[in-house]
Amino acid sequence: MSINLIEKQKIYACAGNTDTAQTDSASSAVRDLFTEQTGQALIALGKMFVNVPPFNDHIDQNTGQMLISIGKKLKRK
Repeated sequence: MSINLIEKQKIYACAGNTDTAQTDSASSAVRDLFTEQTGQALIALGKMFVNVPPFNDHIDQNTGQMLISIGKKLKRK
């Protein structure tokens, strides 16, 4: 059974918490981290689609720009 990175961070963030408020803030921190990392991944993927020749030959320019836009919005949250 494997545990992915987010689950490991959640386990670490919630370890020793007995207060519900602390648990809620820990899950919020995990959610914020996940959102930021997802945004960064979308930006990287979008830039790859726009700038790397094997991709930009076969993928529409608007697709890369849309991924970059969504990624930036996620990183702002």
